[in-house]
Amino acid sequence: MKKLMAVLAAMAFVVVMAGGAWADVSGTVNVNATVSGKCNAITANDLTLAIDPATASDVTSTGADTTVKCTNKKDFTVTAVSGTNVGASGTLSSTLKSAGKTDIPYTLTYTSSFTGAGFGAAAAATTLVTATAAKVTTADANAAEAGSYTDAVLITVVY
Repeated sequence: MKKLMAVLAAMAFVVVMAGGAWADVSGTVNVNATVSGKCNAITANDLTLAIDPATASDVTSTGADTTVKCTNKKDFTVTAVSGTNVGASGTLSSTLKSAGKTDIPYTLTYTSSFTGAGFGAAAAATTLVTATAAKVTTADANAAEAGSYTDAVLITVVY
């Protein structure tokens, strides 16, 4: 009888231990992500002002829009700089230059801030500078000397 009790006690111990090995336990795995606020390269396009000194109205540029795609729903600011001229509130006042000629003043309007729309194929690019963004006033066009003029504007998206 003592042997039988010892065997039963040993079996009960094994059953209890085996039951404990199958008990439910759980743990939490956290999955974390960081999404960077960034933009792809700016698609910059040249603007052309066809100035006729006999014009009776302001001269507006032609060309193609300058665009960029940036992280969805992230806010960005834009700066425009030409030499020492820095744009404020979406407008840059600068001059077109030609060696030995009087500079021609112009203004360039640009997007000063925006919220990104994402990078997917369906996401629209943000227009930073429209094709018609550069303008020379009638008075400045009337006073212009013949020749080729140029200016370079650096557009920067800040994030």
